[in-house]
Amino acid sequence: MTTQEAPTATRRQVLELSWVVGVVVFVIIRFVVAYSTLAQYSRTTVVVFGILDIVTAVPYALGTARLVTGLVDRRVGYASRWAMVACASFVAPYVWLAWAGREDFPAIAYIVIGVLALLLGANAVVGVARNVRNQRRETSGPAHEA
Repeated sequence: MTTQEAPTATRRQVLELSWVVGVVVFVIIRFVVAYSTLAQYSRTTVVVFGILDIVTAVPYALGTARLVTGLVDRRVGYASRWAMVACASFVAPYVWLAWAGREDFPAIAYIVIGVLALLLGANAVVGVARNVRNQRRETSGPAHEA
């Protein structure tokens, strides 16, 4: 590792760790909201959703962070593998919640869950694209900007 690569690697590790912590905190807050909203229909389903959501938060966060760094570094294979981890980790709790609540949840619950999943998924895609663009701009420096 060169002297220029070391600060970049350290910075990436700090950003990755802070991203993982932030995602886990967000997921815990989302679980509290989901529990207070959906527990009236099936408390066990919502608790298992929360556990699954928290467990998949770490691979999701790592997946999105490493997807960004893979794309910034133009390592498509690496980025693709982490994109699959992120996607699977993102959809798993929602798929389980939809399946497990099929007999208990009213139609409006499915609509809200679907809309939230779509909005959060779209936000993730936009966030990844923005982070890749910003990090590429930072690494190329002002002399290479168009």
